[in-house]
Amino acid sequence: MSTVRPDMPGLPETVPARMVNEFVYCPRLFYLEWVQGRFATSDDVEEGLYIHRVVDEPSADLPDPTDDLERFAGRTSRSFWLTSTAIGVSARIDIVEVDDDGAVVPIDYKKGHPDPRGRIWPSDEIQSVIQALLLQDAGYTVHRAEIWYAQTRQRLVLAIDTGRLDQARGILTRLWQVAIADHAPAPLENSPKCAGCALVGLCLPDEINALTIRDREPARPRAVMAADPDSRPVYVQQQGAVVGVRRGRLEIFKDRNDLGSYRLIDVSQVCLQGNVTVTAQAMRELFAREIPVCWFTYGGWFTGMAQGLPSRHVELRRNQYTAPPQIMLAAAGRMIEGKIRNCRTLLRRNSKTDVGPVLDQLRDLAGSAPHAAGYPSLLGFEGTAARLYFSRFTGMLTPSTGVDVAAFDRNGRARRPPPDPVNALLSFVYALLVKISPSHSPPSASTPTPACTTAPDTAAQPWPWTSPKSSAP
Repeated sequence: MSTVRPDMPGLPETVPARMVNEFVYCPRLFYLEWVQGRFATSDDVEEGLYIHRVVDEPSADLPDPTDDLERFAGRTSRSFWLTSTAIGVSARIDIVEVDDDGAVVPIDYKKGHPDPRGRIWPSDEIQSVIQALLLQDAGYTVHRAEIWYAQTRQRLVLAIDTGRLDQARGILTRLWQVAIADHAPAPLENSPKCAGCALVGLCLPDEINALTIRDREPARPRAVMAADPDSRPVYVQQQGAVVGVRRGRLEIFKDRNDLGSYRLIDVSQVCLQGNVTVTAQAMRELFAREIPVCWFTYGGWFTGMAQGLPSRHVELRRNQYTAPPQIMLAAAGRMIEGKIRNCRTLLRRNSKTDVGPVLDQLRDLAGSAPHAAGYPSLLGFEGTAARLYFSRFTGMLTPSTGVDVAAFDRNGRARRPPPDPVNALLSFVYALLVKISPSHSPPSASTPTPACTTAPDTAAQPWPWTSPKSSAP
């Protein structure tokens, strides 16, 4: 089988076989994952990795295809890698068995179940055919492939014939054409596949279809809610402490004394205050998990941060660099418009005094923001709206004994340091919104400051609608 890969500079020589699986399931999913490099994990993804643990440890390689393989009947090879630039595909085959007649049988592990009729899913079928194709290209004889579904604990047999091999060639041709396109394929319309896809929160199929379909009334988008992660930042304040990693945990110690140990899946950020050291191994692991590291002075002033590689979202980065100035200004204007309208809504709903004139002014500013002539004008709209909003902010507060609410009216919104209780509370709540999940409450003020703090040692509970397709590994 000759290559179907287009001859284009910079194009990878091979595509992973599992990406062919994704392409058959949904071309847009393939584009988002492989071309744009976007990925979102979920409980089903982690479960699939757990199922694969028994076949991910490499074992003995297969005998050379020129040998008399009948002598090696029954031998198996786990996590067997094959790459063919002639075909343009690479694959890690879970298990390869040598049959009694000297042929080899690729076996693929899947965490899900067969389709409702008890047959192999099309996306799983094409992945096994690609594996058989690679084995044939390496010189082995392949008559069949097998797929083991963990959920039903059954192994299904797939015959390898000319028809299936020709079908694989056609799919690879279409895959490469999608891969070299400038834009992702359109999302599926009202498909049950979307509800089981890990990338539904990035793809937003219903929302995009609702915005682009013009010839008919689009279906109402299905609800998609952002996950509420259990991960929280770790603050290390003990001077002279060292931060390292061991066995999937973040370890903090000093003079061989353990100060804290937290699962890396529970850590969203590492904040080092003062004279605290972080090991090179910890930095690499944190970067790999997209966990940023922030440095602060002993007094808590922010000095810098480090994080891993930026997003490989190709279209986003291209548009950020090539967007015309008027498009960027319009986007900024819409953001400021939303901010001003939200301020107006809060005043209208919660103010205990007459704010009619201010509401009218905020409405006019919100309407003018999207049409600003330039960034200086837009900044002026935002600043004027903030001044109006905070000039009536205390009208939404209930007076409290011992708290001088009126001081905020004299000072206005001020920070670093906040000069009055209202400003202090605003800065504190802003920090909570950024750093702490709503499901967790802040520690008591009477609690002594620990050397390091973070989230409780509990497992995250992902939302059920962010799980990947059931046939995914």
